[in-house]
Amino acid sequence: MTIAQVRDELGAAIGEYWDNRAQTYSNGIQSELAGYGRCTWQRVLAHAIESTCDAVAREGRTMRALDLGCGPGFFSILLADEGCAVDAVDMSAKMLERARANAAQAVPGASIAFHQCDAADLPFASESFDVAVSRNLTWLMRDPEAAYAEWLRVLRPGGKLLVFDANWYRYLVDDDVDAARRSDQANAQVYDKGSRATDDEERRCELIAAELPLTSVVRPQWDIQVLERLGATRVSVNEQAWQDLWSADEQAYYGSSPLFMIEARK
Repeated sequence: MTIAQVRDELGAAIGEYWDNRAQTYSNGIQSELAGYGRCTWQRVLAHAIESTCDAVAREGRTMRALDLGCGPGFFSILLADEGCAVDAVDMSAKMLERARANAAQAVPGASIAFHQCDAADLPFASESFDVAVSRNLTWLMRDPEAAYAEWLRVLRPGGKLLVFDANWYRYLVDDDVDAARRSDQANAQVYDKGSRATDDEERRCELIAAELPLTSVVRPQWDIQVLERLGATRVSVNEQAWQDLWSADEQAYYGSSPLFMIEARK
């Protein structure tokens, strides 16, 4: 079997997994939008894209934003709130169904176009977007360096890439991280049954993660090196982003895999 065939099979497994998770994952996003999450993430996002918004406004046009791996539409909604014209992509048809429904409820009439595609193979011309944003996506990329190159390709010169992610599932290859995870999660509880993965779904995700290249690397150091090698400028990382963006319950439950925030310019 060729590398391409292995990646295609893994991609199919990833798409199937997220199709199955669409409703429960959307339930969690709806709770986030209705509570602590929306204002907190909105504040961080607005600050991160402020200078880009100002530059686009001076040009007299609407800012174009790309929501990479949009899932149930969380960032699409926040970007629309910031006045952006949004294109949102996801490989899961079921996730896109939920994203459309959530956006229609949260930001009716907003300029959001949803597209089913692989986030590493985008159907957009080069230099199309002023900002591209992803959350909990890079770890899922079968070829993450190629994905970063693709995301930079579609950014206009001076455009900004925002990546929110963590060393998800590193516990599969690091005993110390696994011990910390087990300790954190012994008593903590983040999601109710309507939002979290079942035990079977979690095992399926672990099988997927075990085949993904970023499970075994140290991040965000890897990301910084790759982005700089690809020509991104002003690459910076906030490894304490989880302290601002996660609720107390999330911090307790996911403390062994803290969320980081990467900012980079094309």
